[in-house]
Order: sequence, then C-alpha cells, then structure tokens
Amino acid sequence: MANERDPKGAPQGNCVDYLFERALRPENRNRVFLRLDDGAVTFDQQYRRVCQVGHYLKAIGLKPGERMLMAVMDGPDFVALFLGAMKVGVVVIPLSTYQNPKDYLHNLNDSAAAALFVDHSLVGAIDQIRPQAKSCRFWGVLGGKAPGYEAFEPAVAGLPEELETRACGADEIAYWQYSSGSTGAPKGVLHTHAHLYWATELGGIGTLGIHRDDVITCPPKMFFAFGLGGEIYFPLRVAAETLVSATPITPKRVWEQWIKNRPTVSMAVPTLYNGMLQYAEKELGQEVARQACARMRFVLSAGEILPPSLMHRWKDYTGIECLDGVGTTEMTHVFLMNRPGHPIEQSCGRISDGYRYEILDSEGKPVKKGETGNLHVYGPSAATQYWNNPEKTKQVMGRGGVLTGDMVYEDNEGNLYMVGRSDDMLRVGAIWVSPAEVEGSLVTHAAVLEAAVIGAADAEGLTKPMAYVTLREPAQHPDRKALEAELQAHVHKTLPSFKVPRKIAFMDELPKTATGKIQRFRLRGLAAGSGS
Repeated sequence: MANERDPKGAPQGNCVDYLFERALRPENRNRVFLRLDDGAVTFDQQYRRVCQVGHYLKAIGLKPGERMLMAVMDGPDFVALFLGAMKVGVVVIPLSTYQNPKDYLHNLNDSAAAALFVDHSLVGAIDQIRPQAKSCRFWGVLGGKAPGYEAFEPAVAGLPEELETRACGADEIAYWQYSSGSTGAPKGVLHTHAHLYWATELGGIGTLGIHRDDVITCPPKMFFAFGLGGEIYFPLRVAAETLVSATPITPKRVWEQWIKNRPTVSMAVPTLYNGMLQYAEKELGQEVARQACARMRFVLSAGEILPPSLMHRWKDYTGIECLDGVGTTEMTHVFLMNRPGHPIEQSCGRISDGYRYEILDSEGKPVKKGETGNLHVYGPSAATQYWNNPEKTKQVMGRGGVLTGDMVYEDNEGNLYMVGRSDDMLRVGAIWVSPAEVEGSLVTHAAVLEAAVIGAADAEGLTKPMAYVTLREPAQHPDRKALEAELQAHVHKTLPSFKVPRKIAFMDELPKTATGKIQRFRLRGLAAGSGS
C-alpha cells in the first residue's frame, strides 16, 4: 500500500478564482490559452467571456444549486459555459455530443436540470425528446438559430465583462459528469470545487508536471474527464497553451495539429495512438512524425490498458515515450501513472502523491503483494456519490474513496499492473483469465489492428474466451476461417490453450464510447444474440 500524505494548503471557496489566478497576472493575460482551428483565444479574452456567461445565466433566472446541462462543441464557449456556471453557483453538467435522444432524455430527467444548452447540430435530436422533459424550463442553442431555442451568441454579446465570483465552500458541488457508459447505463458523478483543486494540484501539476511553457494536446473532448482536465483546468491553472478543435477526432486531424503547433504533452487513449501510427506509416513518414514530436516531453495513454507492443512501436517510430496511466470520472482525473524517463513495461505506474490505495479480494480484504485484486483508491479528489443511486454509491464509495473495478497487482517497487476490469475478467475452468492478456497477444500478429476479448458460452454452456478483431488490411485476408486458425495458433505460442479464443469474429470496427473505450458489454450482447 502506498503512503498518503496529508494535503496542505486546502482549497478555499469557489475554484474559478483559483483556476484564473495565474492566468490573469499581467505577464499572462494576453498569452494564448486556446489555440483553435481558425485562431486563438487569450486568457484575458476567455475570462471576459466567462463573466459574460455568468451574467447571462443569472439573467435567464438560473439560481445557485440549480443544474444546467450542456452538449456543445469544444471551444471558448464550452469553457465559458462550464466556468461561467460555476462562477455564479449553477451546477454544470457537460454531456457528450455523440449521444442518442434516449440518453439526452435520461440525463435531463435524472438530473432534474433547469436549462439545456446544445450545439445547433443537436437540435433535431433534442426536439425528439423535449415533450418528455420534466423539469427543463430553458433551451439554448449555440452555433445558429432554431425555433424554440434562444440563440446563445447574440444573447451574451454586449453583457458586462467583469463579474464577482459567488462565494461558497470548497465542498459545495461544482459540476457533475455522467460516466461514459463503457459498462452500462451512465451514472451521474458529483464533484466539488475541492475535487477540481486537488485533481489539478496532485494530478496535473504534481504527477504530469504541467507548467507554463507547455503546449498541451488532449484530443478526447472537453465533455469527458480526460479532456476537461487536459484542455481546461490543467492549462488554465498554470497559464499554459492548449490545442482545441471542434472537429471530430481523427488521426489525420491530430497529426495536422501536431505538425503545425509542435505540442509538448499529449493525453489520449491507446486507440488513437494506434491509429496515429497507422496513418503516419502510410501517409506521413517517420521524419515528418518525429519533427511533429520534436518538443514532446511524453505522451500519456489512459482509458484502457496500453499494450506493450504499442508502447514500443510508438517509441521506436516517434522517439517519444508513451506512458500508461489511470484516471476515472469518479476520481476526477489521473491518479496513477508511469513516470517520464522511467516507464515500466506492462505497468500502469505508481500512485500519485496525495493518494493511497488498497488491493482487495472479493470479500473486501487486502490481498498479498503480487496477488491480483480490485483496486480501491483514496484521495481528496474522490467523488462521494452517484446521483439517485444509493445502492451503487454504497458499493463503489461506501468505505470512502472509490472502488475502481480495475483488477491489478503490485510489484515490490510499488508499480501497479492492470489485468483488466472486474466485470470483464473470465473464469475459465476455475482459472481467472485476463482479456487484456489475450488481446495483447492477438495484436502482435501483423494482420491485427485491434482486438477485444470477452467470455462466451460454448455448446455445453461453459465460458470460453471469444475474440472480436479488426484487421489492418481486410482485403488481404479473404479466407477468414484460415486467418482465425492462424491467429489461434499465434496466441497459443505464448499463452496456454485455455486462454486461446475458441472463436474469433471479424468486425469493421469495435463498438466504443466517444473517448475510445471498447464497450465490451455490447460485444457480450452480440455474442449472446441480443446485440446488433
């Protein structure tokens, strides 16, 4: 178990003033905060917009403690809505712009939100569920006009550009985030002003080492915990620059940003780094890729297990370390990471200062060092409840901290090794099998781009490993039966027979959340005949 240091200098009050404290100093006010596709926004400009939005939210009748949903594109107005709400005490809830109408209705009614702001492209989806919304009394639209919605831009323009921040306690709820849904229905995770403070101090500054001279790239969108820290509150606190794009995440688009701006730190998911390597190998060439990474200190991979093969391929091709890390919506951001200059293969790193952990068995008792168990993390950025879900709250947060659901083991140096998710582990012939281990073996085959392994019942009803695979060059492998046998033999070279997938299905792409996490519960439904 790691040691937990007592946090010093505990936060006081509303975190918006804390985040802007350094950015508004004379030497930083006119420096670039957001580097956009078609321009830039300074710290001073961003602060003035935040104040305007705060005035606007008060003018439309939102009161401290009321909840406001927002599903808008990355950019200065996302930041202004998010921080403007917190500045005046409105509880803000950023939502994915990739949801379906059913999910938006769930978020609206589950949160009892009083207002919703959406991008113009989402109006059609929202119109489908507006009659069923129970509490929402205000509807706003960004990026255009629509009947029944107030246009945001003209309403905000001309409002005062200074606004006193509402005083509050650091333990007051500042914002929610809904879990990404990689394991089922999204749950509302409540976060305080203090959580933002500690995630920044301990994670962004303490562990990642973010500083004023950094140019940060974090392709996962702002509405997720990863992007919220990487694109907004980490760089804002230290007065660093961040690259922002409202366009969809693609390897091509990210490389274009890197080539033009040469960032110093990247935060993304393994799937994106894998896609970027594929694109660079085919379209850019190693010299161009290395020039784009010339100032990069490291790239952080989180969200899913980083395969060792991808870690090595990235370093060999770009010359830059790809470091595995772990963060969750419930813990606000990153709390576990390999340290720059000291990457440990297959390890997701060491706990950040200010946090501690236990590794527990199924009965909640600590396991012996080296044994696999469920990771339970404690720290000052840990959420204390899921909204409207006391049973899940008790299960995950009942003993303080967060039971993450990640299956890990620890070595003698305090490095943790991720085995998989507790709800993804397979029991095959009374022996636990890690899907990540099988997936790691599959992706070392030259034909395989991505792989996901689940448990599926065989003819006798016994659980056996089953793999879903996407190929690098599908047209080159017309005989899928032969390829399936080849891949099974490939896995058997390094793993015992009970870990070899009994069946391998080939897909054009794996089902994922918007952050790139594979949705294994959908694959399990597919295997059981209940998916599509």
